[in-house]
Amino acid sequence: MSEISFNELEKKVKKIKIEGFVIYKGNTRIFEYLKNKKVVKNQTKVYSITKSIVSILIGIMVDKGLIKNIHEPIYNYFPEILEFNDPMKEEITLFHLLTMTSGLQVGKFQSSKNWVKFILEQPVIYRPGSTFEYNSGNSHLLSAIIQKVSGGSTASFAEEFLFHPLGIKKYIWVKDPQGIHEGGFSISLNLEDMVKFGFLLLNEGQFKSNQVISSNWIHEAKKPYKQFEAEEDRTAGYGYGYQLWTCEITNSNNKIEYYYANGLYGQYIFIVPKLNIMAVAKSYLQDDHSSAPKLFFEELLRSWKDE
Repeated sequence: MSEISFNELEKKVKKIKIEGFVIYKGNTRIFEYLKNKKVVKNQTKVYSITKSIVSILIGIMVDKGLIKNIHEPIYNYFPEILEFNDPMKEEITLFHLLTMTSGLQVGKFQSSKNWVKFILEQPVIYRPGSTFEYNSGNSHLLSAIIQKVSGGSTASFAEEFLFHPLGIKKYIWVKDPQGIHEGGFSISLNLEDMVKFGFLLLNEGQFKSNQVISSNWIHEAKKPYKQFEAEEDRTAGYGYGYQLWTCEITNSNNKIEYYYANGLYGQYIFIVPKLNIMAVAKSYLQDDHSSAPKLFFEELLRSWKDE
């Protein structure tokens, strides 16, 4: 990676007011742009990166044998589903929630008095497993399952088995009206704690020699279970794993795969296993610029690959 590439990246990042952008090669920070110290220390919303964290928690439960099989139907956790007498709804599994293929209609559950009840009452508009549709309701059901299985709150389970091992001491996590920590978009973290999640993924579930989650779960989570057509320029193809996005970029007849956690307004954790690269972006970008950190990162990857 040339100094010119990093200089160009810094200019672009400053121009659209990204708050922080850091890149690591292994354990070494090779690029850093921080707007100010507050970006490092202050907890701010990471939005849908919450989904990826919930996926990791489900993986820890599987590792511990608390969840036996992600292909089991979710009516094992929500028996009220059986009252609908809907065969398709009874087919929905944890795997379908993780991969956004439950088939449940997307609804504005945040305005309801009981989020889980509202989500479960939505009609099944696609056969479970057949169709990808991004739906935060799926993620919230996963958080509700974590609470049911652990016997405590989702955050309490996270503190013991994920946050504490990563050294995360401060966070904010909003609850629904029933006291269930919201599974799709409500965690607030600082940039350095986002970096810790990045290292956990990059090192296949290890953090400072401690295997926090099995490498097997990470391998399964980063597979693209649903793939989408490449963009018009045919240089990128996308997919979705267990609450993680996957991507493949092509240049000079070579391809490079990476995956990432993504939140609204330009929050990103990028992992490039082949290159031992991890990057984190924290932003408050409007919709027309919110994907800019990813575009900048892909430009950097292409320049790296050309050398």
